[in-house]
Amino acid sequence: MEKKLRINIVLPLLGVLIAWVAMVLASVFDLPWDYGQYPEVKASTYVVLAGLTVGSALCLWAFKRSDSVHAAGETPLVRAEYRFNGLMIVIAMVFMAIFALATFMNSFGNTSLAVTPLGRFVGTYLPIILAAGIEVFLLLQSTLYRKSSPVAGAEGKGLSATQKALAIGYTLPILGTALAVIVGLIVFDIQGQQLETWSWVVIQAIIGTSIVLGTRFAAKARSAKPVVRAPRVAGAAGAVTLNYVLSLVFAGVVSIMSFSFATDAVNRLKTNDYCGDTRESCKWNYAEMDASWFMTKMLPAFLLLVLVEVAVYLVITSRNKEVVTA
Repeated sequence: MEKKLRINIVLPLLGVLIAWVAMVLASVFDLPWDYGQYPEVKASTYVVLAGLTVGSALCLWAFKRSDSVHAAGETPLVRAEYRFNGLMIVIAMVFMAIFALATFMNSFGNTSLAVTPLGRFVGTYLPIILAAGIEVFLLLQSTLYRKSSPVAGAEGKGLSATQKALAIGYTLPILGTALAVIVGLIVFDIQGQQLETWSWVVIQAIIGTSIVLGTRFAAKARSAKPVVRAPRVAGAAGAVTLNYVLSLVFAGVVSIMSFSFATDAVNRLKTNDYCGDTRESCKWNYAEMDASWFMTKMLPAFLLLVLVEVAVYLVITSRNKEVVTA
């Protein structure tokens, strides 16, 4: 038993090592390329994704093993390695999310290359889709299908209504974010890589909608009557908490984006030509606040703030809706 428990601790550490090696190899693959000259499809992207996938799989394997032992009986070592592997699952998911975000941002800001549909799909969309799929798999396997804290209806065949609501509550924000960044890039490309702010409006609208819907499904699962014992609905509370935290993060990030875009819209009205080393001799030029400036710069920034307020309102009301019991 002691040996098996130690293996449960070694497995995620091995996963970290594999992910580290993948990062190093990816850096080596990127050496021939100069800044701004990266191809649409980079081998380093898939090397990093492969390393994170293998590392995440080892963390999940260790968590499943420790979960089985933890369900059978709890000792200080069992509890410690169970919590450790749970933490490693969270860290694996965080790094997978960072990978997806980095892949998105690198392609979103690179306007020096000609964009082709196939290159965009293979180089950007596919890695993001795969990362989102891995995130969903890790999340569901470590929450809905664990033995030490099963959810209501887990005894029967297939998924119960509560489990389905839980699954949707957990996965909607992840899938919504993946869809949002892909749609945002499509809008960005269709516009000829212009009007970047409008692309962000589309992205945040989809993300906000996914969080609101995820919260509603999680709240529905939380209100379900437990089949066997009360702790079996703890997963639903976790889904509600997850979406609530996501809504706070969403509100903070998008609010900052809204203020930043609005400030940038105003700053773009003020320009000056280069006039040597002395800034004092420069003459500032001021553009007009015309309809084009308002539609392309200021209005998107305002709509981002509106999205925040609407999403926060819907999340709070959904999360605290009174449950009517029969």
